[in-house]
Amino acid sequence: MKPFEIESVIQKALEVVHIEVRNPREDGLHFEALVVSPAFEGKSLVEQHQIVMNSLKTHFQMALHALSLKTLTPKEWSERQNG
Repeated sequence: MKPFEIESVIQKALEVVHIEVRNPREDGLHFEALVVSPAFEGKSLVEQHQIVMNSLKTHFQMALHALSLKTLTPKEWSERQNG
């Protein structure tokens, strides 16, 4: 998979304010993602990650090996940008 493909799948599954997906090993298997979504409001970190991982479930069975996730609400993202 390519980072833009992962971004596309996540964006189709939930409302995304900001998304960054990287493949630091450049192996097409191990990815890092930052996802900012209002869908995370009031959810625990585990629930936030489950939302993202569920959107990628079929891809993990075929082409995606590992994904390191960082999830933020729009408020948290804004505070980090302005902080």
